[in-house]
Amino acid sequence: MSRLKHWIAAFILWPLVTAASWAAPCDDGLKLDFNLQVRGAARQEVRELLTSVSRLQEVEGECFRSLARIEALMKDDRVMFDRILRAEGFYGALVDESTRRTPEAVIIRLVVITGPVYPVASLTFETDPALEPIARAAAAPLLATGSPAESVAIVAAENAALNALMEAGHPLAKAEERSVVVDHAARSVAVTYHLKAGPELRFGEVRFEGLDRSKTGYLERLHPWKPGDIAKPSALGEYQKRLQATGLFRLVLLDWATEPNADGTVDVIVKTEEAPPRRIELGAGYSTGEGAELEASWTHRNIGGTGNMLKLTLTAGESEQTLASEWRKPHFRRYGQTLVARGKIGREHLPAYTSNLSEAYLGIERRLNRHLVATAGAQVKATDLREDGSGDTFVLAGLPLGLAYDTTDVLLDPTRGVRVNLRLQPGISVIDDNYLFLINEVKASTYWKPSPESPLTLAGRVRLGTIAGPSQDQIPESERFFAGGGGSVRGFSYQGLGPKDADGDPVGGRSVFEMAFEARARFSETMGVVAFIDGGAIYADRWPQFNELRFGTGLGFRYYTAFAPIRIDVATPIDRRDGESAITLYIGIGQSF
Repeated sequence: MSRLKHWIAAFILWPLVTAASWAAPCDDGLKLDFNLQVRGAARQEVRELLTSVSRLQEVEGECFRSLARIEALMKDDRVMFDRILRAEGFYGALVDESTRRTPEAVIIRLVVITGPVYPVASLTFETDPALEPIARAAAAPLLATGSPAESVAIVAAENAALNALMEAGHPLAKAEERSVVVDHAARSVAVTYHLKAGPELRFGEVRFEGLDRSKTGYLERLHPWKPGDIAKPSALGEYQKRLQATGLFRLVLLDWATEPNADGTVDVIVKTEEAPPRRIELGAGYSTGEGAELEASWTHRNIGGTGNMLKLTLTAGESEQTLASEWRKPHFRRYGQTLVARGKIGREHLPAYTSNLSEAYLGIERRLNRHLVATAGAQVKATDLREDGSGDTFVLAGLPLGLAYDTTDVLLDPTRGVRVNLRLQPGISVIDDNYLFLINEVKASTYWKPSPESPLTLAGRVRLGTIAGPSQDQIPESERFFAGGGGSVRGFSYQGLGPKDADGDPVGGRSVFEMAFEARARFSETMGVVAFIDGGAIYADRWPQFNELRFGTGLGFRYYTAFAPIRIDVATPIDRRDGESAITLYIGIGQSF
């Protein structure tokens, strides 16, 4: 009861104590009592901005020994207020001030009277008469007669007009000092732009600086213009993006030569800093069912100085021991088209089967637009499959086709966008039983973040696959669908979901359906957690039946690095059955999808 009395007394006395504290005189000097009022047509954002930049508001309530210091702060406020108000079009704004001194305080009241927003009465472009309509049209969406004479709009309109002249073939155009005349009597503003267009020019030579390994002939083929095209900044910007996309450079800067050539062309100067062409990467992972795995790769991405890439990858793990190679020739016969050759030899020891394999692929990869990539190729695969002491040898030829759509923001840690991958692979068995089959598979995932500042990302994934052709017994195990594991349905071991034979080994199926949902929360620069639920099933039928779905759920931890998050997921199957592990563990790099 006594404690309650103390709380009631504190509640009653706190405002009095606070007021007394404010009213108490400074031991040395005078206390500043400041108040700012904004009257007129200003938007709430402008009112808040004036308050936030006020120096007097910042030190309100503090003690001052020097009145000169207060006067200096007041002068700073008036200057800053004038800049902000003129930027918003309030060229006739007034600031009324009153100062009163008491024995304990200096009382200052500032009243900002914004007045009306001044409109643009006239807009003049002093440039080549033939180019004046181009400049005016470019500026019109930002500033026109009758528009508020806001300084941001005035500057933006000038930049738009200048860029329009550059895009019209005058890349050396310059803007001289503009004229902004305020007529207080008419409460309006006259704006005059002085644009020096310079000569109309066409693209000349491309001159590189800083090249050591890369060949200029290869780099010159990447520019988007043809000989004789009008020189324009947009083409220059596109060329810079293409050079950066090669991965050959740490730094790429493009600019026009300072002086045009006598033949009416202007050269392009490309300043570069080349990146090291070779790279060694090491990786490791672990999952229940697959065990531990180590991976090492060596990459040379500028063979012959023409961007050709060779990558060798050695995988050594409990379930896979392979050596893979990939060779890529970018911009093969046309820009955005890559010739790809892959090879792989080794051994796989998986829950469903053991195999010795060798495979080769040759194909074309073409970027259709910013988000869409199509692939087509030919593949040969020889596999010696072993299961329960018996074995079969298969030689398969195929024509894999693919289409990938990707709008995500980050490859290994996406927070927004969509990914869709479609695989269509007709194939034929070329020894013993000759039969045709067709593999169809689609994978789709989506990512959503409530706001750029939000620590939460929601992600969802689906997978759907089907095999048309012979019966399941004729289809090699290496070509069937399997489910379960870190990249599939967590809570189950690798390939552990679906039908099993008499020995308890997975047999796979002709169709598959999977889905997953994750809620990812990042609570610091380096730490995050994930809650997830996965589901799916394998079917012997050609089409998924969408029944007998099994689900797994769990939690994950993410440690974020500059490259990608390190993933640790712990999951358990829902409605666990005999022989299934209560806990499965997955460790890898990057998000699960």
